[in-house]
Amino acid sequence: MTRALLFRAALAALATLPPSLAPGALRAQEHVVVRPEPGTPVVAVEVLVAAGPAEETPEQAGLAYLTARVATAPIRPILDSLGAHLTVQAHKDALGFTLTAAPDTWQEASRTLLVALFRDPADSLATVRERAALRAELIGREASPADALAREVDAAVFGPDHPWRRPAAGFSTTVEKLTLADVDGFIRSYLVPERTVAAVVGPVDAAAAREHLAAFLRGSPWQAPRAEPPAPVESPVRKEYSSITAWIAASYPFPPEVDEEAVRMLGELAVEGLSFGPSRRSVYNARAEVVRRAEGGELRIQIVVPPREVDAWAGRIDEAVARYADRAMVPSLFADRVRRFRGLRLRELDTPEARAQEAARELFVGGQGRLADLERLDAEHLLAAARALRPATLVVLGPFVDGAPAAND
Repeated sequence: MTRALLFRAALAALATLPPSLAPGALRAQEHVVVRPEPGTPVVAVEVLVAAGPAEETPEQAGLAYLTARVATAPIRPILDSLGAHLTVQAHKDALGFTLTAAPDTWQEASRTLLVALFRDPADSLATVRERAALRAELIGREASPADALAREVDAAVFGPDHPWRRPAAGFSTTVEKLTLADVDGFIRSYLVPERTVAAVVGPVDAAAAREHLAAFLRGSPWQAPRAEPPAPVESPVRKEYSSITAWIAASYPFPPEVDEEAVRMLGELAVEGLSFGPSRRSVYNARAEVVRRAEGGELRIQIVVPPREVDAWAGRIDEAVARYADRAMVPSLFADRVRRFRGLRLRELDTPEARAQEAARELFVGGQGRLADLERLDAEHLLAAARALRPATLVVLGPFVDGAPAAND
């Protein structure tokens, strides 16, 4: 049996168990979820700390991400000596630390990481180096039309005064002004166990792994972070941008009770109807992304088209989504589409670190850290998800051509 089939069988088995019996099941508001996988060659640990733009002032944009990099920079030689690998990501609502290590070194590696986050002071040399490196990365990133589109969508979705309108990694102009005192203060205030959850996936003993992490993550009961409700600007938003292509994005909010996997499948189906094809030869790129948060989430769909066809294609995104809200798909067609979608999701969750990230995020937003339940997804879930989507915020970025012709049907 292939690894994908083994993982699929494990998902199906987990879906049939009540939460109190599932491996690594959580009592309400716990900080740790453990999912033993005896056949996995490495142990993956995902640590999420509730810190981001909401904990920064506008002048400090990027401080959370810089702090995460400064805190972990001194331990990278130690992790290298243990054969462990660490990546750091900045999300709107959290800092993510993904650690992978061999089964016999994962505890030492994770202990090193958590000590660095919760107990070590900021290092001045690391601050100087990471600040320069992050600034250089942001300068390159800010020149990308894809990054510019993401910034404009965030500004439109969350409104002018919401902290999440700012990039989680900050701006090059704000990062270069951050100081050691800023970083040290942020570590003391926000890199704390009370704001942290963790997920462990791999060949571990569940009780021993939980006891190991509990030594660092004891604290007050966990509460999922919630930001102030966004106040989106009027849609559509059109922004001039010097580019040879036009970039279009639509963001659909959805409430927390909606099946997240159904929203993911809806995004894949919409992209399938928008991507390059015999009748869509002018579409350069199309993609969908689902972001889950405590108060629900959003489905973002993005396409890249010629500037002369931007007005015609701006309406096609909503059409591609709305068609699935009319009625449930016929069983035979749904069976074919859901089979492909499950294959894509299994491939996305093929690594232990991907599964640890999934479990940690689900725990972070107030769930029990369970993995995606792909077997229960049916045509009614898809229909309900399509109907639950709220009106989209539409953003168009690029050069605009007056009198542009319509795209070919």
